[in-house]
Amino acid sequence: MNSVPYGLSKGLLLEESGELLPWFSSLHQITKKGGKPMPTKGRTSQLFWESETVLGGLRVSVQAMQRGSSGIFFLDIKHPKKFGSAKEEYEYDVGLLKEKFGEPTKTGSSEGYPWVRWKWDGITLNLGVADRFMEYVAFSLSKGAIE
Repeated sequence: MNSVPYGLSKGLLLEESGELLPWFSSLHQITKKGGKPMPTKGRTSQLFWESETVLGGLRVSVQAMQRGSSGIFFLDIKHPKKFGSAKEEYEYDVGLLKEKFGEPTKTGSSEGYPWVRWKWDGITLNLGVADRFMEYVAFSLSKGAIE
């Protein structure tokens, strides 16, 4: 098995601020790491970093959410160009991630929407096209939340 890249065995490193967001089971564990709290129904349900670099210089916004007993990071790549469709953006992003991580561990589709995954010791980087009112690219990083 390949070694875990970019220090992901410990969590997600925010490269500009130098802050490490460790893997968490409760958002409370990372509330002091600089993210903006996003309240839902009177309690914090997610933390948000508007602009950071991760994974060797990838410009993203980061959303940390709790899913059951696992934490998950949702990443939104800040592209310097516009795409004609979510599928076009997905293909571009797959190319970017292959440059950083090599070939995906798994590929597939769900209801006609493509996805790819890279896995290392329970850590999953997931990229796919999804649909909720409109098609979009879903990019996430988790430990134990996605199989």
